[in-house]
Amino acid sequence: MTRLQLRGMPDELHLPPPGPRVCDAVMERAGQHPDRPAVICGDDTLSYGELAAAALPLARELSTDGRYAGSRRIGIRSHRTVSTVALALGVSLSGRSFVFLNPEAPDGVARHIRSSSGVSVVLDPRTGERVTYPRADAEPAAAPAPEDEAYVLYTSGTSGRPKGVSVSHDNLAASNAARLTVYDGFGTPVFLLLSPFHFDSSVAGIWGTLAAGGTLVVAGEDERRNPRALVGLVARHGVTHTLTVPSFYTELLHTVREDDRLAGDLASLRLVICAGESLTRGVIDQHFALLPAVSLGNEYGPTECTVWSTCRVYDKPAEPTIGFPVPGTAVHLLDGHLREVPPGEVGQIAVSGVGVTRGYVGDEAETRARFVEVEAEAGRTVRVYLTGDLGRWSDRGGLEFVGRLDNEVKIRGVRVHLETIEEALAAHPGVQSAAVAYDTGTSVCYAFAVKEPGAEVDAASVRRFVTEALGAAVVPDRILFADTLPRSAHDKIDRAALLASVRTAVPKSTAGDGLADQVAQAWEQILGVPVRQGETGTFFDLGGNSLTVLKLSRALGKIVGRPVGVKQVYRCGTIPQQVDLLTRS
Repeated sequence: MTRLQLRGMPDELHLPPPGPRVCDAVMERAGQHPDRPAVICGDDTLSYGELAAAALPLARELSTDGRYAGSRRIGIRSHRTVSTVALALGVSLSGRSFVFLNPEAPDGVARHIRSSSGVSVVLDPRTGERVTYPRADAEPAAAPAPEDEAYVLYTSGTSGRPKGVSVSHDNLAASNAARLTVYDGFGTPVFLLLSPFHFDSSVAGIWGTLAAGGTLVVAGEDERRNPRALVGLVARHGVTHTLTVPSFYTELLHTVREDDRLAGDLASLRLVICAGESLTRGVIDQHFALLPAVSLGNEYGPTECTVWSTCRVYDKPAEPTIGFPVPGTAVHLLDGHLREVPPGEVGQIAVSGVGVTRGYVGDEAETRARFVEVEAEAGRTVRVYLTGDLGRWSDRGGLEFVGRLDNEVKIRGVRVHLETIEEALAAHPGVQSAAVAYDTGTSVCYAFAVKEPGAEVDAASVRRFVTEALGAAVVPDRILFADTLPRSAHDKIDRAALLASVRTAVPKSTAGDGLADQVAQAWEQILGVPVRQGETGTFFDLGGNSLTVLKLSRALGKIVGRPVGVKQVYRCGTIPQQVDLLTRS
């Protein structure tokens, strides 16, 4: 029986023997329930028997075809299809590991990931195409053996470049076994997958569902950002479990609260899990006000510890904490000398146990810096991962997340250093200097830029520049211009003062009472920036994103007294286009 460690160094971890590979457990389920739906996406469904039938030929080919003899890792373009899951299963059964590749990643990022991971073959689940790449820059042969490694998952690259985390079959099996144990009381899952496949939270949905013999419902690319569409998926497929970031879940709750008819469509839900961002008391209260019979989970854990390290499950409103270590895991709070802090003190969260991975692919220096041995009782040592997060043990329900040691934040679930964004902003030819501040209370990221003298630069051009450099996921929500950047007494950028300036600023509205003016007012309220008369840019040029467009969809619906689809708002980005959208019969 696994003993949970609530604090300090573990005397020992009482763990069951390592289980089989998770892919083998999925195949066992296929033998037991071949006709049960395994994966659903849109109009496509694979039963467990069909999933196995799709995966096995690929596994045999990779194992026997000499063309793949040197292909230790196989890339898979992470399109949202049922075939993507079948490919991952086939690669796993072959004894090789898979690397999910974001098909929308900038070219430079994609090349870095292929090169650093040594991927020479990339499978496309949509077309069936297999693309080969030269291996001149592949990682050295000293990398983990393929039979030990299940997959490599790339983090968002807080230092400016994505880092590949090597996850073993033992890591995955232990993490999955803990998941099945913690959530055993919620029954066989029908899991709605919202995360992109190349995010580590997808591991919880894919393998946690299939190893349990459940059904994985993959939301389509358009559906996963659309609360109304997701409510429809829950009702259509009888979804019982899902996982999302708290900021998006807030939008879904808003949508349901504004239309009483939708609440009944969520009757099948048993468990909603929040992860990837800090869960606030406001979200907890909203959840139970609308869905009092549905449990709410809060998971915490870095990719380097195989998806999750701690968890708390709420059955009623309470103050937010990140809970207790999951089975097979221990949490330690350490000071600057890597010694345990006294009870009640704040320390860096360090994680040990079977979920802690071997480290970063092709980056021994970073692996040594973050995966370290710390002294335990009686002269023993234990290997831990230093998260860089700060925590404190609480009597209110486990571990409190206090903040970051550095300026790393999560924007829409993606980890990034504020300095990385600032460097990209400052590289714009029209920007003299820049600072980025993140408001943890509202989950809004602000960029403040000082223009070069005489430069003609606007927020839209800066946004495009940062998107090209870093990708769209980490572009700040709002880009504002300032004459100077405030400094602290130590001559550092005063981010608190920057946030205070936007919290107290009231946009000077130029809008009137006409339909165009009402749309402009909605933009101002949602984006927090003034909208000029005759604005010709798009909602996204002024800082809109996949989260704020949901708010705009609701606001436009209020203006005309009927629902306005998110997909329509995406297509109609300017004020005139949205006015035309609202006036259509």
